[in-house]
Amino acid sequence: MRARANTPATVYLAVVLPVVIALVAAAVQPWLPASDLLRDSQAVAAAHGDEHTAYGLLSNVGILVMALAAGAALVGWLVLRVTPVATAAATPTPNPFRQLLAWSAVMSLVFVLDDLLLLHETAAFLPGIGVLFGAAYALLFLRYVVRFRTTIRDELDAGLLVLAVAALAASVLVDVVMEPTEWSVLIEDGAKLLGIVAWSAFVLRAALTALRPARPRGPAGDPS
Repeated sequence: MRARANTPATVYLAVVLPVVIALVAAAVQPWLPASDLLRDSQAVAAAHGDEHTAYGLLSNVGILVMALAAGAALVGWLVLRVTPVATAAATPTPNPFRQLLAWSAVMSLVFVLDDLLLLHETAAFLPGIGVLFGAAYALLFLRYVVRFRTTIRDELDAGLLVLAVAALAASVLVDVVMEPTEWSVLIEDGAKLLGIVAWSAFVLRAALTALRPARPRGPAGDPS
C-alpha cells in the first residue's frame, strides 16, 4: 500500500483559477458574444452561417485538456501493465490502479468524441434523448466511483473528482431549467469547462500517483 496524499490547495487553484480567468475574459472582451467562445465551434458556425477561428475556442481547449488526460491515463495503464505490484506472495498481484486508468482513458475519450461529433447537440433535437444521454453519463460516473471506491478512498483524494461531478451536474441542471441566454450559456458552459478541467486533473494525478514508488503504511494505516 502507498500512503494517500491529499490534493494540495495549489492543485485546486490551478484548476479553478484559469477557468475563472477564461470566463471573465470571455464575458468582458468586446469582439464576440461569450457564447460564441464557449459553445461547440460547429454549432456556433452553423447558427451564424459563417466561420471564425475564435468560435468554440474554450470548448476546443476543453477537448484538448481531456485528450491529454486520456493520453496520460493510457500511458500509465501501459506502464502498469508490465509492472505488477510486488508482494510477499509468490505471484505478484496486478496494480490496483491499472483498471482505474483504463476506465479513465476510455471515459475521457468518450467525452472527447461526444464534443467532437456533437453527440449531445444532436441528441437535443430528439425529444427525450438528451435526458437519456445525461442519465447514461451519470450512470457511467456512478459505476466508476463504485467500482474503484477502494482505490479512490485508500490511495487517492476524491476532491477533484467530486468537483468535476458537481460542476458537470450543475451544467446539466442549468441547461434543463434555464432559458438559453448569454448569461445562462456562460454559467452552463463555464461549469462544464470547470468539470472537464477538474476531471482531467483527477485523471492526471491518478496516473502520477500510480507511477510513484509505493510507500508502506504503518500499522494504523498512516505512512510509516
